[in-house]
Amino acid sequence: MKKVYSSIIMLVILSLDVYASVGLMGQANEKTRLVYRVFEIDGNEDGGNEIWVIKDGNLQNTGIEAYDIYEIMDQRDYDSDGFEEAFVYQSTFGSGELPPFILYFDKETEAFRKVEFMNLGVFLKNVVEVWNGRWSFIGGTPSHYERYIFDNGRIVKVEDYTRPLPDGAEILLTADPEKMFDVLEAEDGEKKNISFDLDGDGQNETIECEYLHGVKWEDFERDYKSTMNITIYWGSGLKTTLTENETWLNFIVLSTRTNGKNDLANGKKGCFYRWDGKTYKLQ
Repeated sequence: MKKVYSSIIMLVILSLDVYASVGLMGQANEKTRLVYRVFEIDGNEDGGNEIWVIKDGNLQNTGIEAYDIYEIMDQRDYDSDGFEEAFVYQSTFGSGELPPFILYFDKETEAFRKVEFMNLGVFLKNVVEVWNGRWSFIGGTPSHYERYIFDNGRIVKVEDYTRPLPDGAEILLTADPEKMFDVLEAEDGEKKNISFDLDGDGQNETIECEYLHGVKWEDFERDYKSTMNITIYWGSGLKTTLTENETWLNFIVLSTRTNGKNDLANGKKGCFYRWDGKTYKLQ
């Protein structure tokens, strides 16, 4: 079936918008030749999108299409080959997600191609940053982040940083929900206790671990993994709840101490907690 696209009026509006963008981008780069835009396919009863491009003043189809949501987050010459590339987000309607990709013009075949960001350990931000004189794509937190560049049709990881634990820290105890609970039978809210002397007074504290099934967290490290809510019952009778901000993959006691109490880690890369005199704070 022949596809029917947006009306002529919409094409004119789009073209004006594209050329306005070319003018703005041209202020920073006079060699701009490619400007990408998303078209919705009107004539296909299943819907869908295609990415088109203004190339040398002509509007043409890149051939990249799918029945997913497309959003062009950024476009510029990432690899200094004289052609602009596009950084594209794609997602299905609902909870499904697909990896973002780079859309580029292959000079050898004179065709448009895409390469996906696969096997990521973080969600990429929707901006690009200059890194060592190159445009780069980054995601994560100050505790753990990954950085990528686009080079000759490939996506290359150039940084994979995880903040180290405190100097001299050793792991004294690890409470793992996968080992503590029968994950096939356990229900949300099921609790188990472990004991450890966190303040060195010779009396063990009771650490209550509340089981939670894995869900979609929008966090590669926690997505669909069993986690726990943690509450510490101190020998003094006070209690400290550790999960006001997020659940814990593991409860880990470190050998280092701050303000008289053992430092803790929650199982996420580069994340550890220190006692500030009143409660444990994520560092």
